Amino acid sequence: MLASLIEFSRIGRLLQALVMFAYAIPASGVDWTLDKILTLMFMLAGGLVVFSGLFIIYASLCFFTIEGLEFMNIFTDGGREFGRYPFSIYGEGVLKFLTYVIPLALFQYYPFLYLIGKSDNTYYMFLPLVGMLFIIPCLIFWRIGVRHYKSTGS
Repeated sequence: MLASLIEFSRIGRLLQALVMFAYAIPASGVDWTLDKILTLMFMLAGGLVVFSGLFIIYASLCFFTIEGLEFMNIFTDGGREFGRYPFSIYGEGVLKFLTYVIPLALFQYYPFLYLIGKSDNTYYMFLPLVGMLFIIPCLIFWRIGVRHYKSTGS
């Protein structure tokens, strides 16, 4: 039953991402000091936690509606698409939204500026850790949904 839901295209995307990541690290021209390596690890961990939080919100909404929740793809798939370009090109409003509401910029944009040397602010290195706090309201929303869940009895 579980194998029927496996999308093999995702395995291809993962392999492609790993190959590009392995190529980009030495070819990036970044001076890989300890702080830059930590920044990269924080970025990966921050992305994992923030996207996990988004999927928790997506699942939690199912407690409150039976309608399709395709608008959540704006934040999950859209977040991946937004990351293809620097967040600054989308304007200040979008950058603020992606910093303070859905903290995609905290693990993508600001640490990357530090990583490539566009900013000397070492605070940017730790922003992915701050972005991980996004999981707290996501889990609270999940708990609220579980608490208010009522079965149909069928």
